[in-house]
Amino acid sequence: MLYGIDDWRAMNANDMLTRTMDRNRSRAGVRTLPRTNDVNAFLAAFGVKGRRA
Repeated sequence: MLYGIDDWRAMNANDMLTRTMDRNRSRAGVRTLPRTNDVNAFLAAFGVKGRRA
């Protein structure tokens, strides 16, 4: 049986890991491209026509 904090940690672990990795990269001076959520570009990469705005 899980306790409340275990449930919370299980649901938020990916976000915490991502934040930690981003912080470590910035400390090491590694530059990353900004993340985007361009759904139309993602769909176009697979040959699916996305919604036009």
